[in-house]
Parts: sequence; structure tokens; C-alpha cells
Amino acid sequence: MQNFRMLAIAAAAVFVSGAAFASPSVFSGQATLAKAASAPVDATVSGVAWHCEADKCVGSAERYSSLDNPVKECRKVAEAVGPLTAYTSRGRELSKGALAACNANAQAKGGPSETAQK
Repeated sequence: MQNFRMLAIAAAAVFVSGAAFASPSVFSGQATLAKAASAPVDATVSGVAWHCEADKCVGSAERYSSLDNPVKECRKVAEAVGPLTAYTSRGRELSKGALAACNANAQAKGGPSETAQK
């Protein structure tokens, strides 16, 4: 019985430690442009491939690890594709206040203006 307990504890330790070494998670995000793009827009932002058609953008990456918060992620996307009216990252949608900060910070960093989107 003692050997069985030791074996169970060792197996549990291996299982738990394996999760710590798992690969970074898959990224999925969505954004809505303030002004629809006249042609499809593709941009890679921090390893995430973003594709925009009209006013809808979808971002995806098979492996993504980031310490960025959603507002900083949003800012980087807005810098690349233009001002946004909505941003969702890994299932979390930004509030109106956070989205306003995202767009203001993108504009301050020299992101595309509403009239000069890529």
C-alpha cells in the first residue's frame, strides 16, 4: 500500500509539472475599425496575424505568450490598422473607457489616423 501511495504522488507531481512546461496558448482576437477599410488589410502585431475586411478584424496566432495587458495589445493593433470601436482579446472585451485609452495612446504613438488607414 505504501508503494502505491508513493507511485500516485510521483505520478501527480509529473502531471502537474508538465502543465508548467506546456506551450504558450493559442491567441484569438477581434476588433472593429472606426472607419471601414476600402481594401483588405493584413498586419502582424506582436506575432499575431490580423486580417481586416470592411470594418471587421480577426487576429490569430497558434502560439502566443505575452505579458501585455489588453489595452496595450489594443494600442498595438490600433497603431497598425487604425482607430477601433471594439476590441476583444482571449474572450475579454474592452470597456468604452479602456478603448478610448487604447485609441488615444495609438494616436500618440503615431498610429494611422482615421483618414489614413493602411
